[in-house]
Parts: sequence; structure tokens; C-alpha cells
Amino acid sequence: MGKKRKKRRTIPGKSHIRLSLLLSIGFVLVLLSPWLIWLSRPTLPLSVLVYNKTVPDSTAKAHVGLGWLLHHFKLHDISGEPFSTTTTYRGYYPGEPQGKRIVPLDPIPQDMDLVYIADTYGIYRNGEGFSRNNMEEGIRNLIYGGMDQTDVDTLRDFLNRDSPNTVVAEYNTFATPTPDYIQSQLYEMFRTTWTGWSGQFVADLSTSGDTPSWIYGIYEQQSGESWNYTGSGIVCYNTDDEILVLTVGEDLGPDVNQFVFTPAGERTLRLSGSTYYTHLFDIVEPLAGAEVLGEYRLDTTPQGAQKLKDFGLETTFPAIVRGTTASHSTYYLAGNWAYSPTPLKFSFLAGVPNLMRRTVQNSLESENNFYWHIYLPLMQSIFDEAHMRKSFPPSKATAVTTSIGQTTMVSRTHGNLLQVWQDDSWNDLFIHGINLGIAMPGKWFTDFPKDKALYYRWLTQIGEMGVNTLRIYTLLDPEFYHAFLLYNQLHPQQPMWLMQEIWPEEEPHGNDYLDTDYQEEYQKEIVHVIDAVHGNATIPERRGRAWGTYTSDVSPYILGYLVGRELEPHEVEDTDLLNEGYLFNGAYIRTTPVASPTEAWLAESTDYVLSYEESAYGWQHPVAIVNWPTLDPIEHPSERNEQGEKVNESNDRTTVDINNLLPGPQLKAGLFGAYHIYPNYPDFMNNDPLYDAYEDEFGRFRYGGYLKEFMEHHTAYPAVVAEFGLATGMGNAHFSPDGYHHGSMSELQQGEGIIRMFEAMRTEGYAGGIIFEWMDEWTKKTWTTEPYMIPYDRHILWHNTVDPEQNYGILAYEAIKPKRAAVASPGSGAITHVELRLDASFLHVDIGFTGALDFSKERVLIGLDTFGRELGELLYDKNLTISAPSGMEYLVVIDGKETSRLLAIPPANGSQYKFSTYEGLEMRGVFESMHKLTNKARALEDGTPIPAQYEDASKLHQGELTGSTNHWKVEGNTLSLRIPWTRINVSDPSSGTVLDDKRTFFTDPLRDVLHTTTSDGIAVSAVLVQNKTDRVLGTFLSTAQEVEPVVLTWQTWNQPTFRERLKASYTLLQNYFNSFKEN
Repeated sequence: MGKKRKKRRTIPGKSHIRLSLLLSIGFVLVLLSPWLIWLSRPTLPLSVLVYNKTVPDSTAKAHVGLGWLLHHFKLHDISGEPFSTTTTYRGYYPGEPQGKRIVPLDPIPQDMDLVYIADTYGIYRNGEGFSRNNMEEGIRNLIYGGMDQTDVDTLRDFLNRDSPNTVVAEYNTFATPTPDYIQSQLYEMFRTTWTGWSGQFVADLSTSGDTPSWIYGIYEQQSGESWNYTGSGIVCYNTDDEILVLTVGEDLGPDVNQFVFTPAGERTLRLSGSTYYTHLFDIVEPLAGAEVLGEYRLDTTPQGAQKLKDFGLETTFPAIVRGTTASHSTYYLAGNWAYSPTPLKFSFLAGVPNLMRRTVQNSLESENNFYWHIYLPLMQSIFDEAHMRKSFPPSKATAVTTSIGQTTMVSRTHGNLLQVWQDDSWNDLFIHGINLGIAMPGKWFTDFPKDKALYYRWLTQIGEMGVNTLRIYTLLDPEFYHAFLLYNQLHPQQPMWLMQEIWPEEEPHGNDYLDTDYQEEYQKEIVHVIDAVHGNATIPERRGRAWGTYTSDVSPYILGYLVGRELEPHEVEDTDLLNEGYLFNGAYIRTTPVASPTEAWLAESTDYVLSYEESAYGWQHPVAIVNWPTLDPIEHPSERNEQGEKVNESNDRTTVDINNLLPGPQLKAGLFGAYHIYPNYPDFMNNDPLYDAYEDEFGRFRYGGYLKEFMEHHTAYPAVVAEFGLATGMGNAHFSPDGYHHGSMSELQQGEGIIRMFEAMRTEGYAGGIIFEWMDEWTKKTWTTEPYMIPYDRHILWHNTVDPEQNYGILAYEAIKPKRAAVASPGSGAITHVELRLDASFLHVDIGFTGALDFSKERVLIGLDTFGRELGELLYDKNLTISAPSGMEYLVVIDGKETSRLLAIPPANGSQYKFSTYEGLEMRGVFESMHKLTNKARALEDGTPIPAQYEDASKLHQGELTGSTNHWKVEGNTLSLRIPWTRINVSDPSSGTVLDDKRTFFTDPLRDVLHTTTSDGIAVSAVLVQNKTDRVLGTFLSTAQEVEPVVLTWQTWNQPTFRERLKASYTLLQNYFNSFKEN
């Protein structure tokens, strides 16, 4: 028998202990699971830099909300360390020693993916801020704050990088204390403008409530009343210290202010919904090309909506504005969103956002509902989008080239055309091109944008129009070539070709192009340009020319190099006289025995381009000389003076002829001519009898006649019309008998005329044309306006719609009529009210009437007193007994579509070279029409007279006020009028100066010669008069009694406000270009 087993003793309670232990462990794990889950989540590989200049204490409240979500979503700074609200940012550190408190934005590390501008308001001594300065004299209130030029340059450099990246900015980035010249650059960067208004919800408007204390004093000063608001509402304020209060109940409904994702936001962000918004906001407007992803919607009553309208504000305005290029995004968040009014905790726990969205109510009383319901998912979407772009950058195509012998080529001349290498063969390219000038409003030609995003946006619009060739006049900044290369890499099926001009300086020493120093400088520029387009140049900073490090090789997209410019006849004559017998014999280009020294200089320069590029890079591209009809080889019978004599006629006295240039033995790419040919100048375009015989499908077309005759002389090489176009606007500097004037064209006429000229080029065997120009440039001038823009160095700050040269663009850059009237006053009788405004282009007058206007029975007279209330004319008309309240210089007569006009008193008639006013008050009632000489009288050799032509500068065109062609329109019972500044002798609206020169002139003076005075504003008056009886039906400050005039005071500026708009010609040209199937 075996041994009897002993029973195992069970220790009482042991199983219960184990169970308790397991339960305890499980409970702890459950408690720790949100942290463990959060801990186990991978770090999002996205580096974020936060910039905050408003950190008055160590809590960093201005970005505490951003800090929480950065830590929660495990985004790191460039060091790879977790984000800390109080230590991981750049900007102001209040706890550091004096010399270490400021950590600048620059430099942004190369591997940074996203920059967030949290707050730039700054740090102040008195705590109240920039405009509430009660400091002692000589002590500056601002300690640190506002965006500066270094900040802008740093952000722009960041966005110019090849790697995908993102910049987010929010409330107050544009505002105080950032200066206006910085604001304008930020507007372009973020594709939005600030109106100058900000606002906030206030739960208790009473003086013991939540309204900022500085509001009370400003309100009382503005209104003359004590602050007696109660309840809740929204307080808005602007940079002029104006206060607007909207109270819940009277002005606002129960929804107060709702944030709502737009349809574009729902598509882009994959977010939807709305919520109450109860924090700080600023009121912005999007620029062209921007996407509004979210907006604020004020729940206004009719009374509240009217209050907003009175200040020029809408009930709905953007909250999120997004700008994009191929690989970069910017977001402007128009609110104080990174801030949190209450402490935020538990960023290390998973599931907190979902929990908070379920538990935090969407109500007016909830302080954090916007943060959890909108801001946090928004930023998560922005981070995801940035990460996606970083992980999957757009594919970039590689350019295709070919070789002839040892020479790399992608373009060449062939017959009368240029060809490009595509799809393994040479293909004819008829050039549908456009010239690109880069002077933005408020900038000079040499103020290079240095903005890859801006260039890329232009290129995209140009490409979408169907353009296949872009011409630039000089070497641009490196960012242009980065953008140009990127555009072509992303559009391999429809690349854009580049005509790169190499610009020689103007006014050579002694008017001699062959001057040794002049030649050396030009050859140095040739080297710079060729190195740059091959992505192999570092050019030191230099005045008036582009510079920088060029790394983008665009040589596979160069269609040709252009050598020279519109050479002046006297320079050509002097060069030829000083260098008689000079010829050139190069390996690529040489001259004939009869070539002039100027032609030899051009041959030598083109040869230098070809030889340098081949020796340095093994490439050849076609090369052209630039010329214009002034130097054509044709003798023009009409280019004579009024007596029919050909005496010193600058447009027909010397020549530059490409036929005197010959190809050398090493030329493979070819030579061609690039000509600037317009339909209205020189005068022989309008007067040579031969051109009358030319017709196309629309009838006589003198432009085609010139093209035909010129091509008969241009037999050896292709000819490109490298500059041609039509200008819109209100001024005409030269008449064309076919109606293609130098200015004053409508946008539809512009497009139709350009297409007609393209068709003539095709018919006459040209290689194509390049439109002048892509965008309106305010910095340009012409002879009819240059003497009257004083001071000249400020004319870039305003848009002269009378100047044709400023209005050639297909893309309009135009002033913005203010929504809010600067002056609004009631009238009497049939005139209900008058509103006055001004902008960078126009004086605006809007007049309301009790009924519809009938110009068969009545007329409107509007008096304009531009300066000196005690100087000028008091009577509108000799037959009217009623007078103006101050001395007028100009009278607007609106009496019908074809007859309305702007008249001047004799001493203010600029077309007669009179630039002042009467020396006192007059009651003559005499006003003159203005007729400006545009085409001088001439005669043919046989004595046939060619009469002078004058522009009717008084005529006021009726029609829609989009663009800059029409002056007035009537809509309902309202007459809207706008007068361009130059027509009323305003020399600079940006500083409020007018011409005031009593001297005698017989022709247009030189630049900055005329005297000016600072205007005391523009006084406006108006009367409605019955035609048959001259009975006055309505008045605005026009009476037999003495009254004070209503004056529009000048609102001066040093940085213009403007917008861009594609003109109606864009669509016409787009349809035309896209109708062709060729490259």
C-alpha cells in the first residue's frame, strides 16, 4: 500500500489577496491608460516654431492654448524635445536678465516645418498699450513688440525655401504697433488686409463689468456722452480711436457672433459646424486668390446692421484666410485663438479633446467652447495637411534637351519662327507671350519682390491664360527663378518659355555704346545673367540691380536672350559719329561692311552672350537685338514738321538694321529681332498714307500695314513683336485713326485689339508677339502726366488713371473705394444726401435724389473747390442766381451719356498750361472745356496738312465703375461720380498737394518744376437744375445765404491700399490662346 497523501492546506484569504492585487493593478492601469495610450502614440514628425512678443509674465497666456495642443499632439520643436508653453518659443522672456529677454525669430532652422505667429502686440511700460500712452515726455511706452522688417524677411525666406512649409498667424499680427510699410508686406504674404477694426464680446458692458477701461475715455471723447451701456454686447474699435457698440437685444440677436466653416473650409479642412465666438477678433478682407475657410457671422438686427454699415462694416467677415502655392501654405486666423482664458491641464492624457467636446457646451457663457470645438480640431487639420505635404511633395518633371555636336540646346530659330525641343523633335512655336514688370503699387522698378509665392501665383495666372512665353527686361531676384523653375517642373505638358533680356544701362558716357567702361559693365552684366539662369551665380548686393545667390537652373526653359533696349536716336548718332568705321567679326555674330558702329556694338554684345554661354556651360540659345520703329530702316513720308520738312525728326532720322548682322561659323541657335511695335506711336503709324490700304476682316488696319511693310525689309531672320499692347484708363496720350489710342481703352477693347494685332502678326509672317504687360505698374509715367505728378518720388503711392503707361496691365492693381463715407451730409429739395470719399485713384462723390434723374429735363452741377476757400469761382452758371459756398476751380456737369463733362475755370485749365486759381472770389460763371494736345500738327512732303489732335479731357464717360475707364453711373436714385486726381490739378493725393503755379507756360514743363501747395481739403457742393427754366430743384450747401462749405479733408498715406483684379481682357485672351493646339 502506498503512503497516504497529506491534504494541502489552504491559506485563508490568499485567493482574495491575488484577486485584490489583480483588481488593483487593473484599476491602476485603467487610471493610467489615458496616459499610457498618449505615451505610446508616435510623435508627429513635424517641427513647429512659436513666435510670441506678448509675454508679460511667465504664464505665457497669449499662446497657452497653442502650447497645450502642441504638447498633447506630441509635436516637437527643432531640437526634438516636447513642446513647453513657457520655454519652447521665441519672442519675449520676462524672467530672463535684461540682455537675454528677447529671442528673435531669425534664423529659422532649415528643418522647420511650421511657424506660428501667436501674438505681436508687445510689452508696454504702462500696461495699456501703444495708443494709450500716458508716459512722461521722452519715455517710450513700447518696450518690445510689433512685426519689423527682419521678421518679414525671415518669414519670406522661410516661405521661399524649396521644402514644403506653413506659416500660421493670428489676431494682432498686422495691428499696433506694426508700422504700415510692414503691414503691406504681411498683407501680401497672408493674402488678406486688415481694415483697422478689432472687436471683442463683453459679457457685462457696465462700467463695473468687463469692458477694457481705456474704451470709456475714448468713447466719451468721440461721442461727447458718458458710457451708460449695460447688458452684454460686442465692442468694436479702430485705429482712429472710433468706438462702435452693439448690444444684445437692440443690435444683436441671441446668436451674437457665430464662427462658421465655409464650404471651402469644409472641403479643405474636412471640418464643419459652428459655435459662439466670444473672444478678441480683428476684421479683415481677403485678397484675390485667397480662400476664406471660416467666417464670423454677426446676428444683427436691422438697427445693428445699419450701425455697421455706417462705419463701412459688414455683418459677415473672414475668420480664416488661406493662401497657397505649390508647396507652401499660409493661414491667417482673425482671432485671439492661441490664448486661453482658463488654465488647461492634462495635455498628457489621451481622449481629453473628445471628452471636452462632449462636455463643454456650445453656449455664450462657456469660455472654452470655441477652443475645444473649433480651434483644436482646426489646428489638428492644419498639422495633418502640413505633414501630408511634407511626406508627399509634388512630383517634379525633368526638362528635356538635345545636342547639336557638343552643344546643348532646347530652342533655335528656323525659317521665320522659333522652335523648341519637345517630344524628341523640334517643334514650331508661335509666341503668345506677355511681358512681366515687377513694380507693385508703392514700389519702384528696382524694388524686387523677393517673394517666391507671389511670383508663382503670377506664373499660375499667366499659364492659365494660355501664355507660352514670358519676357523679363532684366535679371530678377533669385526667388523669381526658383518660382519659374518650380512652375515648369509642375507643368511639363505646357511649359512656359522665358525671354531673358540683358538690360544695358541708360545714358552711356558721351552717348557712346562703345565706351570702354560702358562695354565692360555690360559684358559683366551678361556674365551675371547667364550664370544666374544656369543656377550658378552669387552676385554681391548692388544698387538698382538684382543680386543674391542663384541656384535654380532655368536654362532648359530659355527661349532666347534679348540684347539691348529701345536705343535713343541721339545715342545712336553719337556712337556712330565717334566710332566711324568700327566693325565686328565674331565667331558667332559678325557685321556686314556697311554696318554702323551701333550695329557693330550689338553684334559684339550678342556674340559675347553666345560665346560666354557655350564656353562656360556648353549651351546655346537664340539671341536677339531689341529695337523699335523709331530706328527702323524705312523712310517715312509723314514724319515731317508742320511745313512738310524733314528737320530733326527724332523718329525717322537714323536706323539700326538687323540685316547688317550676319551669322558666324559657330552659331547654331540662331539670331532674331525683338521689336516694340505699338499701334499709335510714332506718328508715322497714324499718318503714313501707305498703311491706309491695309485691311483685315474688320476693315482698315494701319497697324497691319506697318507690320507688312516692316517685314518686307526684315528678310534674314525671324521677327518677334516683343512689346505691344493697349492701355485702359481715362487718359489718351496719342490718337490712333483706327481707334487704338495710347490709353482710354475699355478692357474689352484692350482684349479685342490685342487679338487683332496677334492675327496681323500671323498673317505677315512674324514669329509671335509679347503683350505689354502683365500687370498695371503705378511707377510708370508718360509725357502727358509726368510733369504734373509732384513730388515725383511720391507718385508710386497713388494710381494715375489718366496715365496710359500705368494701365497697360491685364492684371489690374487698383485703389479701393472706401465702404464708409469720409463725409456724409444731407441735402435739401430733390437732393437727399451727399457722400464724399477718396482713394489712391479718385475723388468719389455719391449723391442721392428723391426720384429718378431725367436728363432730358434736368442736369446736375457739382462744384469742386480744390484749395483756398476764399479763392475761385462762386457761380455755377451765369443764368443761375444760386452760388457755391466757396470758390470753385472745377465744375462737373452731368446732363446725359454723351454730353457730361468736367470744366475748369480759366486759371485752373491744365490743358492750357494754367495751374492755379483766381486771386480772390469771382462771380463770372465762366468754365472752360479742357483739350490736351496729343498729336502735333504735321504735313506730308507735298504739303498735305496733317492736323493736330487733342484729347477731350473734359468728357466724362458713363458706365459701370469697375476698372478705370468710366467716370459716372446712375443706379436707382443715386448718382455715383469719380474724378481722377490729375484732371483737377491734384499733384499728390497721398500728401494732399495741388498745383499752384501762376507762371506762364507754353508747353508741358519738366519734372518737378511746377509749384504746389498743400490743399486745405476739397469742398464739394451740388445743385439739381431744371433745364428749361434753370429753376433749382435741389441743393447741397448751395444757397443765396452764407453757409460753411462741406470739406473732404485729406487722409494722407505713405503706403497705398489696393487690390488686384483680372481685367475683362484676360478671359478674351484666355479663350483666344487656348483655341490653338500648338505649344
